[in-house]
Amino acid sequence: MVSLVLIAAGCSGDDSATASEGGSDASSTADSESSSESGGTVTATSSATMTMSGSGSESDSSASDATSDATSDATSDATSDATSDATTDATSDATSDATSDATTDATSDTGVMTATDGTTGDMTTMGVTSDTGGDTTTGGGDESGMWLLSFEDTSSPTKLYKIHLSDGHATHLCDLDTSDNYNTSTFGRNGNLYAANANTLNLEVINPCTCERTIVGPTNVSALPGITADQALGLYGLETTIDQLVDIDTLNGNATPIGPLGINWGTGGLTWSDELEDTYAINGTDDTLYTINHVTGKATVLVKTDYNFGSVGIEWHPKTKEIYACSNSSELFSVSEKDGHVTTIGPMNLDNQAAHCDNLAAPWTEIQCVDDAN
Repeated sequence: MVSLVLIAAGCSGDDSATASEGGSDASSTADSESSSESGGTVTATSSATMTMSGSGSESDSSASDATSDATSDATSDATSDATSDATTDATSDATSDATSDATTDATSDTGVMTATDGTTGDMTTMGVTSDTGGDTTTGGGDESGMWLLSFEDTSSPTKLYKIHLSDGHATHLCDLDTSDNYNTSTFGRNGNLYAANANTLNLEVINPCTCERTIVGPTNVSALPGITADQALGLYGLETTIDQLVDIDTLNGNATPIGPLGINWGTGGLTWSDELEDTYAINGTDDTLYTINHVTGKATVLVKTDYNFGSVGIEWHPKTKEIYACSNSSELFSVSEKDGHVTTIGPMNLDNQAAHCDNLAAPWTEIQCVDDAN
């Protein structure tokens, strides 16, 4: 805003002194322009305050110039400030977004997860680090998790093999520090590899990278030919002394009855399916594929297979969503739940050609050391 104060010029000495004093005071504070016309003085300041003594068109013109200059300065300052603010905001937003993205990427790459209670930590379990990057069920990469594990206990010591889904061939991973019989195994959703020791009747966790064993505890059942992950972080078991489905505590190994199968079960295996939201099982006595209700334990015939099973290993794979099986011949099979057809994928070619297969385990999380084994 420009303020104009008009003081009329006169002949009085006092009046002239007043005008002169006013002009002098204005000149001392002004830094834009000053002109004297017709005995009057015009002063315009950078703050857009002007004191004018006298009259005339030149004074009006000077006032107009001052107004224009002040308006121009104000507009320029406002534009400069707005541009600066906009630039600062844009830079701040871009920096914030980049920082957020980088933080997210870094957190994802390190495999750190946040639990439902808000705590954070890595997914290291029993010495095996599991990374759920990429596919949340089996890890990232097209080839990661495309395998099964199997314990071969005909030999001494007991050996652990990786079974390739592509053609069934086996890669030796490591040897256990025992020759005990392990006729069932499974990965838990937490990345642990569980196995039931038929000699000691204990549930164990075995590190697939080193074959180091950790005893969880006694199952308190005498025949457990099949264990599998459940829909959460626990295990189900197929107990065939009195033919029942059991719930297995992964903290102490104890098996608790769920309910009777309702049929006589011989050799067999058990596996959970996320698609079915229940369990599949093969009974080696009648070569039939069953579903077993995880709430009641009741076994229901699904389809009779076209293969004569002796020993039984069975596993539904979380990545391929197919049922795989093995038996006396140590070959890898796929089993159709629609018509029971058993397709031979290929021979395992185990070091011991006389060995049979009675257990399979598919990963729910990425196990890097097994992925890398060829």
